[in-house]
Amino acid sequence: MNDMTLKARRSFLQAGGALALGCLLPGVLRAASTVPIADSHTHIGLFSNKVQGGTLKAQMQEAGVSLLAWTISADGRWTRRTDNGIQQVRVPEPGEQAAFVREKLAAMRGYLDRYGPPRVLKPEDLDASRAGTPQVVMALEGASFVADGIELLDEVYAQGVRHLQLMHYIRSALGDFQTEAPEHNGLTELGARTIQACNRMGILVDLAHSTQADMDRALQVSKVPMIWSHSSITGAQYTWQRSSAYSRLLYIDYAKKIADSGGAIGLWALRNTVRDSPAGYATELMRMVDLVGAEHVMFGTDTDGMGPYAAIEQLIDLRRVADELQQRGMDDKSLRAVCFGNYARCLKAAMVARAA
Repeated sequence: MNDMTLKARRSFLQAGGALALGCLLPGVLRAASTVPIADSHTHIGLFSNKVQGGTLKAQMQEAGVSLLAWTISADGRWTRRTDNGIQQVRVPEPGEQAAFVREKLAAMRGYLDRYGPPRVLKPEDLDASRAGTPQVVMALEGASFVADGIELLDEVYAQGVRHLQLMHYIRSALGDFQTEAPEHNGLTELGARTIQACNRMGILVDLAHSTQADMDRALQVSKVPMIWSHSSITGAQYTWQRSSAYSRLLYIDYAKKIADSGGAIGLWALRNTVRDSPAGYATELMRMVDLVGAEHVMFGTDTDGMGPYAAIEQLIDLRRVADELQQRGMDDKSLRAVCFGNYARCLKAAMVARAA
């Protein structure tokens, strides 16, 4: 499904020898285990029972995952899963989306206040996360609720949101999304104003699910780097008529535009993309590094967002990915960038912009 460059093929073929070397040198695993890990897009426990009680914090500590974008699907009440992906089933009434977001944010805050980990609220919090202290970024997937009033952005910021994905799976007054026929032909004025407001407040803008026309304008409007939190990079142009496993991929030219603007692209854990294991996930990460550079690739697993199609289901799997990358010869600087630094850098740049 993905386009494998010659360089990526070489990386894959070299992996076997590196893995054998890793088996002989147990210190390799110990070195990888010291690298902090960030996941730029996860729903873990929000659609399952994987984080009952205080187990989110415990799982993060066990795996060495110290930065987690815990993501609420802000339009989940109006969608359903089908054989061709997630689709909208009804149109929300005025005010419904704002009420739904408030409800979900209150539940997330209640869990974190009771069990932890602490939330990332200011740039300095990322320093503690880099040092290994688990931190959660409250994230929203889909900003169509802004149609109920752009002042809602100030409200969600006050509730702790520091990461906002513009588009998701329902029709939006902000712009178009990848899996349905476009109706705006790009980002609208409200979409542009939303990005400007996020820049002003210190919220990281996430372009995942956006169309190429959306991205063209977003890259003109934003004054700080933006991210594409989850999917994979493709050399083929797929349209909304394809199944969501294809239409949701990020075309290489736009991956490079995001990278050139200082942003980063997260890899999801869809089996079609990464096969069935952390090893397959590591292989795809290395391919993406070959395409856009180690400074612009990150984890964005979409855990618990893929139903039965996920290759990564637990946080400890991310540590296994880090071990795989280290065993295959990824240098320490690149390893730390991919595993943690790129998401943390983009998030910090957005948060610091609030004070500028």
